[in-house]
Amino acid sequence: MSRKFIITLGVLLAAVFAGGTPGMSFCTVFAHEHKHEHDHAHHNTHAGEKYSVKGIFVEGCSCNLPCACELIGWEGGCQTMAALSLSDGNYDGTDLTGAKIAYAMKPGDWVNIYVDAKDDKQKQAAINFAKDVCGLYGKIGKTDSAKIEFSGKDGNFIVKVDDGKILQLTTEPVLGGDNKTPIIHTNTKCKLSPVLMQGRVISGNFSDGERKFELKGGNSYFNTHMLCEGVSK
Repeated sequence: MSRKFIITLGVLLAAVFAGGTPGMSFCTVFAHEHKHEHDHAHHNTHAGEKYSVKGIFVEGCSCNLPCACELIGWEGGCQTMAALSLSDGNYDGTDLTGAKIAYAMKPGDWVNIYVDAKDDKQKQAAINFAKDVCGLYGKIGKTDSAKIEFSGKDGNFIVKVDDGKILQLTTEPVLGGDNKTPIIHTNTKCKLSPVLMQGRVISGNFSDGERKFELKGGNSYFNTHMLCEGVSK
């Protein structure tokens, strides 16, 4: 019980013995004080803490190669889907190792987030992390648990959410001048991964409620050694 509540209770009892306080009861004061303490307990006590998250990142979009959105700024009409397979790091004081995150969005408009986590605590931390890094792209819409499959390597990736019913993305790398390694973009605007390797979408589709789109032959970016660092909100 807080000191503020004890003082408030004392004032209320004094008022009751003095003849009552119109429109106020013990239950009213208790409910107000309990709500205040409940809200405080659910405040993000980790806000402002540094985080560092590692893993694999891949995205595909409707733009031509290379997509300008992550390089110089958003282009109208871009539709994007992406996924992360996290290998290390934490957010909100919670270990995110093993968690998977997928999202679909129309930059400047909306973002839907899906999380595959080992328990509720990791799920909420993963959602908060995704909201942090995706909030710049648009209004956060749906956030939900889902089965996320993430397979492949070196730019050849296959991602499925809910067995492909919600989201499916298949990509391949685009090689550079040596014909061996992908083209690399550095110092990009991507908060998740400032370093991006160039890829191409083989196929992709997203469908959840009224929000639906398909991808084919569009841009893909990826990083098999993603490192995302920042301060939690």
